[in-house]
Parts: sequence; C-alpha cells; structure tokens
Amino acid sequence: MTTTQADTPTRSDSDARRAVAAAGIGWGLDGLTWTMYSFALTVLLPVLGISTALAGWVTALSIVASAVGGVVCGVLADRLGRVRVLTWVIIGYSVFTALTATAQDFPQFLTWRVLEGVAFGGEWAVGAALVAEYTQAARRGRVLAFVQSCYAIGWAVSTATYLLVFSFMPPEFAWRVLFAIGVLPAAVAFVIRRTTRDRIDLAAITPVRHNRFAALFTRGQLRTTLLATLLGICIQGIYYSVFVFLPLFLKSERGLSVIGTASYTWVVIIGSFAGYLASGFVHDAIGRRPTFALFFLGSVASIGLFVFSPIAHPEIGYAISFVLGFFASGQAGGMGAYLAELFPTTSRASGQAFAYNVGRGLAAFGPLSVGAWGTAIGLGTAVFWVGAIAAVLGFVALALLPETRNRNILADAVGRRN
Repeated sequence: MTTTQADTPTRSDSDARRAVAAAGIGWGLDGLTWTMYSFALTVLLPVLGISTALAGWVTALSIVASAVGGVVCGVLADRLGRVRVLTWVIIGYSVFTALTATAQDFPQFLTWRVLEGVAFGGEWAVGAALVAEYTQAARRGRVLAFVQSCYAIGWAVSTATYLLVFSFMPPEFAWRVLFAIGVLPAAVAFVIRRTTRDRIDLAAITPVRHNRFAALFTRGQLRTTLLATLLGICIQGIYYSVFVFLPLFLKSERGLSVIGTASYTWVVIIGSFAGYLASGFVHDAIGRRPTFALFFLGSVASIGLFVFSPIAHPEIGYAISFVLGFFASGQAGGMGAYLAELFPTTSRASGQAFAYNVGRGLAAFGPLSVGAWGTAIGLGTAVFWVGAIAAVLGFVALALLPETRNRNILADAVGRRN
C-alpha cells in the first residue's frame, strides 16, 4: 500500500510553524555567530600575531570540529529527540562565540573557535530533520530552502553589527565586542525548548538498542551515505572558500574600507537570501539533481566574474556581487530537503549530520587550500580554482545519486508503528 504524508503521525499546523521557526531562528543565529569570524579576521590577525596561513588552519580545524560535533548531535537527535538537542547546540555555539572575545593569543583563539565549531556543527542537521518531518513532500524544497535562507538573515545582522561596532570603536578592541555579542542567542534556546516538539516519537518506532549510526553503513545504505557526503563536501567547499575570505579579499585585493567592505557584503547577502529562496522553488519544480547542477554552473561562473573583474564601476561590481551570492549560497538551498529524502526516519538526523558535517569537515580543505595557495597565485585565483574543482566533483555525485522529489519520507515510520 502506498502511503502519503497524511497517513503518517500528525501534529497541528501550529506545531509545524513552530518547528520551522525554531530551525530557522537556530540556523539564522548560527549564521550570525559564524560570520562574525570573517569580519573579525580583517583586524585580529595582527593583534594576535596570526598569519593568513594560520587563519586558514583556524577555519579548517573549526570546520573539522563541526563535523565531529554534527555527527554526535545527529546521533543524539535520533535517540533523544530533535528539539532537545537543538536547544543544546544553540546554547553551545553562543557561549563559545562569546568566549572567543577573551582570546589573548593564537592557541586560545584556536581553542574557542574549535569548541564553537563542535556546537555549530550540530544545528543544521537536527533542525533540518525536524522541519523535513513536518513538511508536505511537494513543498519540502521551498520550506527547507527558507530555513536555509535564515542563515543569510543572521549574516545580515552580523554585517550590521560589524559596521556599527567597528565604526565607533578602535579595531583592536572592536573585534572582541563583536564576538562577545554572540552570547545573546543563548536566550532563544530556552524559548524553543518550551514551545516546540518533535513530529515523530522515535522511541515508539525503534528499539532502544538499535544502532542508528551503524545503519548508515549497511549494505543497502552505504553507497547513498558516501555519495551524499561527497555532495556535502562539494557544496560546502564552494560556500566556505568564497565567503570565509570575502571580507579579506575585498580589503586586501580591492583596497576597500570597513564601509566599502560592508557595502559589497550587503549586496552579496541580499543575493544569498534570494538564491536560497529561489532554489527551493526550482527544486520543487524540476527536481533535486537538475537544480543542483544549474546552481553549480552558476557558482563557478559568478566566482570567476567576481574575482577576475575589476570594480572600477561600482554598479557593475554590485551586480556581480549579487549574482555571486545568489548562486554560491543558493547551491546549498536544497541540501536540507535532499538529505532528508535520502535517509530513513530512524537514522535521518544521523545521516543528514554525517553527510553534511563530515562533508563540511572535508570541505575544510577548501579554505585551507585558499589560504595556502593565496600567497602564491593570489587570493581570488585560489578561491576560483577551489570552487571549480568542487563543482566538478559535485557533478560526479549528482550523476550517481537518485532523484527524490516528492518522496514520502515518513512511510517507513508508518510501517514500523503498524
């Protein structure tokens, strides 16, 4: 018998809206705290005696730590529930972001960034699993893309905070204030914990001793797990290689001031928000694989335009920046829906966390390569080549993965309950 989303265990529409709000707010706050690093990087390097190459290592190790944290949180979410773990990770990344403000040297700075990375890694997969289980199959792409777009909102708040703080305080002190503000999102976690609940009672459909993580590597699931992880590497390799070094590129290679850097970043953020939302509708209209392919091509083209085109005419530079944000961010918009559709309910958060966060951990070689190659071939050229290589590997993953548009992801939960 074929099941539909309506056949599965239900919650009210208000529960669904709260789940979307919880995941969206969590991901937006994730964007707020994470992107602070890119802005602070422009001034903290000389203050703490950190080279560009070491900055690349900080980014890389933080992303690797997020892979570990993400997998652990995914497994916990499949065992203890989505909402409970989502609350923990929001508190974690808020506190460790604030503690970064206390760093006095490179080892301390690295320690806090790595610990923030552990908590940061858990948010996306847990929130995406929660929302995917509430959303109708025909709308899953756009709803999950909306949640993804909240990252751009957090990035916008981070940019506004950067502009405000750095305009009124000396740079050597302002970066500490920027990180200290990162503790504020912790208060949101308590609201989420009290108002949001899971769609599925995992304990009712899975034996306590069932190893949810090991299920990812069984004969029937291993191929999907590995290919989904490769896709995660490629998507995030493009994203982080572009946006971690964006403020530094604008300042060092374009010679822009704080205000000039913020202006271009605003345009990129607007493009990112539009790209996330647009990709969701395209995913629901034509499918997961063709949409990813389209945005991969657009990402490589827009990166090339951005780093190799002069910005003597600001209106041209702004237009290119918008396109860069649209494609380089929009290519990640379908990850939540696609990964949710590739893994079964009992190991969904574990699978999404593994593919997304191990993918992110290995994608750390992207920023690491940019930092290492940048001194030899230029920062912009390094970003372009890392993005192009990631896109080619992404096409390989897409060719081998199935199309999953309109898949009922809770059919297995119905079967187990019955």
